[in-house]
Amino acid sequence: MRMVKKIAILALGDAGWQGGIQYTTNLINALDKVENNNEIELHLFKKESQLFPDLADFTSVKIIVHPIENAFRSNNILKKLWWKINETILENFDLRFVDCFKKNNFDFVFPSNIPSKYRKINVASWIADFQYHHFPNGASKKVTSKAEQLISGIAKNSKKIILSSNFCEKDCHRLFPITKGKTYVMPFAVYIDPKNLKEIDLDWVVKKYDLPEKYFIVSNLFAPTKNHKVIYEAMGLLKKKGIIINLVCTGNIVDYRNESYANEILQMLTDYKIRSQVFLLGLIPRLDQLALYRKSTAMIQPSLNEGWSTSVEEAKALGKDILTSDIEVHKEQIIDNPFEFESNNAADLAFKIQTILQNTENITFPDIQKEKSAFESYQINVKKFGRLFLEIANI
Repeated sequence: MRMVKKIAILALGDAGWQGGIQYTTNLINALDKVENNNEIELHLFKKESQLFPDLADFTSVKIIVHPIENAFRSNNILKKLWWKINETILENFDLRFVDCFKKNNFDFVFPSNIPSKYRKINVASWIADFQYHHFPNGASKKVTSKAEQLISGIAKNSKKIILSSNFCEKDCHRLFPITKGKTYVMPFAVYIDPKNLKEIDLDWVVKKYDLPEKYFIVSNLFAPTKNHKVIYEAMGLLKKKGIIINLVCTGNIVDYRNESYANEILQMLTDYKIRSQVFLLGLIPRLDQLALYRKSTAMIQPSLNEGWSTSVEEAKALGKDILTSDIEVHKEQIIDNPFEFESNNAADLAFKIQTILQNTENITFPDIQKEKSAFESYQINVKKFGRLFLEIANI
C-alpha cells in the first residue's frame, strides 16, 4: 500500500461555479481535520481568479499554493510546440500536467484526467453528476456536448474515478460499463469554520439585506435543474389560502449556460403575485450566507438533479429543517426526511411548508441547542470525509 503524504489538488470552480471552489475548500478542510495529518503536504494549483477563504485558517497540514499560470510555463520552444500538438491533435490532453506532476514527485493528484497509460502517476478523476444525460436541455447544446465529451474521456481513460453518491456511481456504471471496478464513492462534508458561528451579529446581517424576521431560504444557481419554479408555484398556492411566506434566494441569478432562463422564472413572481415575498440577493459573502441560514425558518432544496447537495449538507451541519425534493441523492443524504416532497408537486411542497410553519410557530432561530448537537455530528463527518479521501489515494 502507498503512503500518501505529498498531494496535489487542482482547484475547481470559478465565479460562475462557486460550487467548485467550495468543493475544493471542503476537501482541504477535511484533510486539515483528519487524524495523524501532520506529515501531509498539500499543493494547491489554482488560477488567480479562483478566490478561496484564508488558507491560514487551516493549521494542521502544510499548504503550498501554486499559481497555475506559472506552474506550467516553459522557456523551451520545442516543448511548448509538443504540448500544443499533443493537446489539439494527438490525445486531446494537456501534457504540461504530466510533466509538472512527474517533476514534483507527488504521491497523489486530484482531480485530474491524466490517462491511465501514465501509470507512474497516482491520480483520480472526479465526476460531479450526469446532468448532461438526464437533462440535456438544461444548458446550451455546446455546454451539454462539452460535458458529455469530458465525462466520456474520464470514463475511458481514468484509473480511479471518484463520485459523491451511490446514485451517481450506479449512473456511471450504467452509462459507462467500462468504469466498473475503478469507481469510488466519496460523499463530501461542507466547510464551516466554528468561529463563524460565534462572531456574527445575526440580526445585523438580516437588517443589512432588509429582510423580514421570518423567512425560508434557498441557495441555488438559477438553472432549470435547480427547480425554483416549484417553490414559486407552492407560494402562489399558499397565498390563495391566505398564507404568506417569505423566501430568500441566494446564488447566481444568471446561469451562463442558459442565460434566458432567469427571465422565465422571474416572470413567475408576477404571475403568482408573490414578488413582494421573494428576496433575490444574488451572490453574497459566505459569512452572510451562513448567518441567513441560521436565522431562517427552514431551508429548501428543490433540485431535480444533484451529485451530492451542498445545501443539504449545510442544513444538516446547522441543525436546520430542510425541505428536499425526492430525488435519490437527497434520499441518501437524509434518510426518511419528514419534509421530503415530490419534485414537481407544488401542492405537496406547500403542504410541507405549512407543516413546518405550524411546528416552528413559537421558535426563534437559530435553535442553539439543536445547532450545537448537529455541529458535533458534522465535525465527525468532516473527519470521515478526510479519511476516505486518503484511503482512496492510498489504493
